[in-house]
Amino acid sequence: MRRLISPSRSAVFPTRAVAVLTALAGALFAALVFAPRMLATRGRDSDLADRHTLVNDLCDAFIEYWRSGKEQPSPGLERVIDYWFRYNVVKGVIASILLMVLVALGSLLWKTFLRDGGPGRVRKVALVSAGVSVVGFALFALWTAVASLQGAAAPFASILPLLGGASNGALADTVDQIKQQLTDSTGGSEQARPALEGIVSDYVRFHVVREIAAVPIAFVFTGASVMLWNKLARRGSNDRRTRRVLVSFAASSTVLSLFFILIFLVNRATATDPNPGLLNLFNGSW
Repeated sequence: MRRLISPSRSAVFPTRAVAVLTALAGALFAALVFAPRMLATRGRDSDLADRHTLVNDLCDAFIEYWRSGKEQPSPGLERVIDYWFRYNVVKGVIASILLMVLVALGSLLWKTFLRDGGPGRVRKVALVSAGVSVVGFALFALWTAVASLQGAAAPFASILPLLGGASNGALADTVDQIKQQLTDSTGGSEQARPALEGIVSDYVRFHVVREIAAVPIAFVFTGASVMLWNKLARRGSNDRRTRRVLVSFAASSTVLSLFFILIFLVNRATATDPNPGLLNLFNGSW
């Protein structure tokens, strides 16, 4: 009697789909590095694509803004802020698309891993390694998307850390005055000048956006954690390969949910009392 051999489930691998998604992810990573500067520039702002020029122009415009004493940004600072807004919008869009591609790729690899019933330890290790790499890149894309959302919502506050790369005596004097104003307003001994109010209000907005963004992300990771732990509880003890992977992903989801809850709490506290955080920023924690 001839023995009928059915094709192994491990023989079915979505090679084309994985290749297309991987190539698309690679192209988006490259775009994430080069496209924001090119697409954010327009006309007379094209020189801001150069990092050195951006920092110098920001430094000069920030000093001019502070000396004006007005809450409304000066024309020079408005130009830099507008560029930074466009830069973050472009970066956020690319990062969001990249995240969706990586989620699709990760889902494909996960389904392949679960239905892979054939032999081959190398194949299993390769699937797990690829899946872990995709998850790592997806977390990077997620964080980049959130940071870009912050940068677009509060471009003034998000560009302030670039001042740490500037070397200017007038900037040092300006920073000293800002620190003094922050110290005085924290102690309640003096009312902050309008220019400082402009800085503080955008800094608060910056942290409120991250606070709001952290909530749905924490819910997603919490839901994933609960789902994976429940799935793990239903798995048979003999399915060790799948159980190990489920444990690692469930534990990672739990840690990430706690991390974003912490992000929410920290940013909530900073938005409620922004002066100490701003003081640390201008003290060198760029």
